[in-house]
Amino acid sequence: MSVRIRPMEPADCGAVAAIEKECFSQPWSRAEFENQLTLSIARTYVSEENGEVTGFINVWVVAGEINLNNIALTEKSRGRGLGRALIEHMEKNEQAQRCNLEVRVSNERAIRLYRSIGFEEVGLRKGFYSEPKEDALLMTKRYGETDGI
Repeated sequence: MSVRIRPMEPADCGAVAAIEKECFSQPWSRAEFENQLTLSIARTYVSEENGEVTGFINVWVVAGEINLNNIALTEKSRGRGLGRALIEHMEKNEQAQRCNLEVRVSNERAIRLYRSIGFEEVGLRKGFYSEPKEDALLMTKRYGETDGI
């Protein structure tokens, strides 16, 4: 089985929205993903196997920084390295000094993945998530930048 990672196309928005709904308590709609295609700062990449979209990553690239908004996989696609592959693909295709993300403090699997590819914990956002209400761990990965702080 071969996995292909490519930019999201308009025809993918329904499948991406369905994966989003499967994975998140407050999912983006199909219309929101369609809107991402019109934004110059937005990039969405999908993983595809046998013509089926199995996952995606959505980021915004602004002023030398990447904000990782969403990454999700179908349940049957998890645990096979596709999350890592999506992040690595995005990193190869986007130029930035750093990448920032928020993750639920209870999402240990995602936190382990992010740590394993170089993200560091840099803060906590109290009550960031709702449904259920939960804190977010703020994580950052730097790409050769030096902070002047």
